[in-house]
Amino acid sequence: MDSGESLTNFGTLHHRGLLQGKGILYAVQQLMEGEKTRYWVQEYASNRTLFHQDFALAMMKLSDLRVLTKPMGQIRRSCSKVA
Repeated sequence: MDSGESLTNFGTLHHRGLLQGKGILYAVQQLMEGEKTRYWVQEYASNRTLFHQDFALAMMKLSDLRVLTKPMGQIRRSCSKVA
């Protein structure tokens, strides 16, 4: 698969892999175990436009989050360690 195809089918190919039991991470493959999450895997595997729309909305929501810095938060160099 060329890079142009993988960019166009971003998300759809990932979700189709989950339907085939070929999830890259065990935790992600577990999306097939829940009724609600399995529904979304099936929807995203068959509807590229729906996945792209929902992905874009999620990224917009994330961009609205404010990063907490001192004194209310911290930016960690190592996520496993609290300073």
